[in-house]
Amino acid sequence: MAASDGQALSFNDGETENRAENKKKILRLGLILFTVAAITGIILGIVYQITLEPIRETQERLRGAALSGALPEAKSFSLVEIVPDADPMIVDVQEALDGDQLVGYCLTLTSKGYGGPLEIVVGITETGKLRAIRILSHSETPGLGAKAPLPVFSGQYENREAEKLILVKTAPERDNEVQAISGATITSTAVTDGVNAALDYWRNHLKTTLREGTEDEEEEEGTEDEPF
Repeated sequence: MAASDGQALSFNDGETENRAENKKKILRLGLILFTVAAITGIILGIVYQITLEPIRETQERLRGAALSGALPEAKSFSLVEIVPDADPMIVDVQEALDGDQLVGYCLTLTSKGYGGPLEIVVGITETGKLRAIRILSHSETPGLGAKAPLPVFSGQYENREAEKLILVKTAPERDNEVQAISGATITSTAVTDGVNAALDYWRNHLKTTLREGTEDEEEEEGTEDEPF
């Protein structure tokens, strides 16, 4: 009986030791994983900080090229506050200047495409003519919607006088028509909707500003001509 009790105690002690050893292994493994994750996080943080500024500079350079491409007459751009009731697609409005002279506006919009949002820059002259567009970013399907930035499609939006553009599937017959990309109607619609939103914003908000500025100049000229 004593021998059986000794064997039982020995078995229990061995089981206890195994459990303790397993706990140590688990703790050791957890510590290793934590250390690896911490080191990886630190490395990723350092890489992010190193690449953050070059990425920002690249984005700014691409944006500057898009603004200049949408309104080539402009030499500089100045941020304009967006009105509270603006279409939610409009994310940025810039005055386009040639020296001190206002030559138009560049509006940046985000429109919903087939593969995700399209970021579009629309250039509008001071008289309301659609000067050009540039597609700043997109996630459209290669070979289909990804053709949107190409001149064969985006070039259709250059120097247009229409107040509203209409998308068609065949060759345009009217001045306000734009032919969609074959097999990419959703992308083509997203671009056209964005351009129309920009034109609408110009008519409702920026055109009024220009007209008021012209009237003020005329009043000043009239005052100067009045005799004392």
